Amino acid sequence: MIFDAHGDILTNMYQEYKKNGTLDSFRRVHLKKYQEGQIFGSIFVNFSDPGLDNTEKFDEIFEVSRRELDLNKDILQVCLNSSDLIQAKSLGKIGVIIGVEGLKFLRDSEHLAKLYNIGLRHAGITWNEENQFGGGVRVPSPTLTEAGKELIMQLEKLGIIIDLAHANENTFFEILKIVKHPLIVSHANCKALCDSPRNLTDEQLLAIKKNNGVIGFTAVANFISKEQENKNVAYLAKHIDYAIKLIGIDYIGIGLDVCHYLDDLYTDT
Repeated sequence: MIFDAHGDILTNMYQEYKKNGTLDSFRRVHLKKYQEGQIFGSIFVNFSDPGLDNTEKFDEIFEVSRRELDLNKDILQVCLNSSDLIQAKSLGKIGVIIGVEGLKFLRDSEHLAKLYNIGLRHAGITWNEENQFGGGVRVPSPTLTEAGKELIMQLEKLGIIIDLAHANENTFFEILKIVKHPLIVSHANCKALCDSPRNLTDEQLLAIKKNNGVIGFTAVANFISKEQENKNVAYLAKHIDYAIKLIGIDYIGIGLDVCHYLDDLYTDT
């Protein structure tokens, strides 16, 4: 069974709806590839660019994508817990966890409750930017804010999976200090093999192990290697092997972030 911890599918559903006015984009664009890859489940995220988008678009992405998910229940099942994922697989459907890549556009607790009620079960508090909750990897200094600490406690209380993929190191470790449950890094690789700010140091890898969390290794080329000749699956396997030797296989997953379907601007997210 293959579970992919990161795909920008909700955003793509919105894009396709805006372009074509239809609610069958997953069936047209993605279904065959998911079937060929034998992926039985995935986290589908709403990625709203913090530099370009706004709260209205953020909400609209959820609204449109939820409509598409509801209209395609023969192939997709929204999963609210692990039992739902098992059920989806038994029915031959792709199990979908609704997620969000960055919460800059979150208004308040009421807004969070509304998103939870439509199925949100995964969240990263920042993309690469600094926002009201904490710092992303493009701004190394900022740490988790008081609002961020409150948000983390709310997410845990609701049972929403917390994702540290885009958090800078200060925010990463501050979140780990206060969480009570395992969390994930949905899509990243090893900094020891590719010195990208989006990759994890050995200290971070060991911290995820201590938390009993999971790291999803990613196919984003610039997170695999800085050398063109090593931007391939074989070198990605080296990242996985490195991490297994350091922390063990129980903490290793995949979060491929294959997002060529968005546009050329978002191939390295």
